[in-house]
Amino acid sequence: MKLRWRFIWCAVAFVFWPVATNAQSTRPSTLIPKPDPVAAGPSLGDESPVDVRPFEITIPRGHLLGDWYGVRTELENTGITPNLALEVDIAGNPTGGRSRGIAEASNLGLDLLFDLDKIANVKGASFLLQTSERWGNSLSAEYIGNLFTAQQDFGGETFHVVDAAYQQKLCDNRVDFRIGRIAAGDDFLVCQYDYLFMQNGFDGNPVAIFLNSPGMTAYPNATWGATAKVRPTQRTYVMVGLYNGDAAIRDDDRHGVDLSLNGPVFAIGEAGLLVNGLPADSSHIGNYKAGVWYDNSDMAVFGSNASKRGSAGFYGLFDQVLVPFAERQTNRGLGVFGSVIFSADPSVAQLPFFFTTGIAARGIFSSRPADSCGIGIVYGQFSGDLRSSEEQAQQADPATPVQDHELALELTYRFSLHNNSMFFQPDLQYIANPGGAGMYGDAVVIGCRLGVNF
Repeated sequence: MKLRWRFIWCAVAFVFWPVATNAQSTRPSTLIPKPDPVAAGPSLGDESPVDVRPFEITIPRGHLLGDWYGVRTELENTGITPNLALEVDIAGNPTGGRSRGIAEASNLGLDLLFDLDKIANVKGASFLLQTSERWGNSLSAEYIGNLFTAQQDFGGETFHVVDAAYQQKLCDNRVDFRIGRIAAGDDFLVCQYDYLFMQNGFDGNPVAIFLNSPGMTAYPNATWGATAKVRPTQRTYVMVGLYNGDAAIRDDDRHGVDLSLNGPVFAIGEAGLLVNGLPADSSHIGNYKAGVWYDNSDMAVFGSNASKRGSAGFYGLFDQVLVPFAERQTNRGLGVFGSVIFSADPSVAQLPFFFTTGIAARGIFSSRPADSCGIGIVYGQFSGDLRSSEEQAQQADPATPVQDHELALELTYRFSLHNNSMFFQPDLQYIANPGGAGMYGDAVVIGCRLGVNF
């Protein structure tokens, strides 16, 4: 534990330590990282010129240590793009919850993206290998008692092998597929705006799908899976994914290297529309997505000793630029975003209704064009069947909580530092009705995020 804290304080010191002006490589980034490039490094993202990229709140980052004394440049020249990144979430609740406290959660990610066109002359092919080391504790679990955790970097506190995936692009990038050890959250239910926030209700993917479907996966957990994506037009896409939905292989003691394929099947599909995303379009860029999923897991039925196999749901999410601040190449503007999740069977789904919404912006100040900020809301309604079972249990034991809803609000500002290789992000959250049952007082969370892309 002492060594870990020393490592964290060294990272904090890096944020405020002067960096030479040549610290960032002059090689331009051609990948749109997904997920958050500081949290998870490079991915098998879409490649596109900077002037036709969709609006991004988080953008490709520089490197604190430049070209790693020539090592990174040499690797990239041979077709290997490495990324080493640290992210730290620190938060405390001066009021509300079960008790007051402070917690820290961290993620150190090492990722390698192999360009198989350069390496083996396989055109349009690449391979991604991701690893993660996590440590720390959870403010929500230990002090507040709420469901939507305040620190998105908490979860899976050990070493993990995450994605180990092959991707093949065909037909001028109109068709692509991935296969291997992958996480569904890398490709489905993704909104770039969400990566700005520390509250886990937003960050990465809207969290209700994980509470309603044990087969859904996200960084740092992966499973066997395959996806296929087709772009019928430049503005539209359709994609499907099939995954091994065995939640047990994601246990921390498996370290992401349990290669068993026991099922059950988790299936998900999504269709998307890009508005104003082409070079001749305006800067009012928007992304609109809708999807469905089916999980063949055996799930407990609320209020009984029975179980039921199979659950399903659907979702929608969007982001839309409302006010561009400058020409689109600068990627500066203000937009709105939101998501909604419905689960079809409240007898097994903990949160059958859930939504997020908010406003986010990048480059509000022309002197700080890479800074980002946002305000957002997360709301989840607990299942009526779950409430009925808890009310029945409460008749026998008055101490039994009855869950109704939980809500979280977040206000955040991300300072981009040192040629966009680092960030410092003060963060304020308000957790209403922690745990959903009125057992604890509303909590105020004050914290910050620190990110270093080495």
